[in-house]
Amino acid sequence: MLEGLRAEKTPREIAMDIYGPAEVAAKWYSDGGMRSQVRRWIDKAKALLEGGWRDLVPRQVLDG
Repeated sequence: MLEGLRAEKTPREIAMDIYGPAEVAAKWYSDGGMRSQVRRWIDKAKALLEGGWRDLVPRQVLDG
């Protein structure tokens, strides 16, 4: 996922990396579940890159 974002791939290209071209060709629709799932993953990955990962670490570890 992150490699795809860094390479500026489209969500569909990222989906092909994850699921394979045949499955994307069969299940990728403008209002489809696969497209929505990949977009949510992209949003979550971006949030983690922007510091959201800190929410996953117990506070005492960060404050060390």
